Amino acid sequence: MKPSDKIYIAGHRGLVGSAIVRLLRARGFNYVITRLHSDLDLRDQSAVRSFFEREKPDIAVLAAGRVGGIKANNDAPVEFLIENVEIQNNVICAAYESGVRKLIFLGSSCIYPKLAPQPIQESALLTAALEPTNEA
Repeated sequence: MKPSDKIYIAGHRGLVGSAIVRLLRARGFNYVITRLHSDLDLRDQSAVRSFFEREKPDIAVLAAGRVGGIKANNDAPVEFLIENVEIQNNVICAAYESGVRKLIFLGSSCIYPKLAPQPIQESALLTAALEPTNEA
């Protein structure tokens, strides 16, 4: 990546997305693009395609998604899955169609086994049963 690259951060207000924005700006990346959910609904395929065609980012970071915690995950697993699949598909397709050079897609931190040794190693991901509230 070069400081002159246009970098779109989807999910820039979340824990990971906001850290990425801060890091990029601290390292001199001047063209960090963000949009509030009220300005760009990532579930809206047409709006996402229009955004990518208009902005033409070189790099896209997908750190966006519907989150809610253990109770919300337990109460509405299908709704979370559907909404997050819509977001990922819309961003991935629009990035591809608009010629984004690199897409960084961050998965959920909830893909670790319930009883994974700590600190968790990357090699432990998806090696055993998940926390039941994250199975969906």
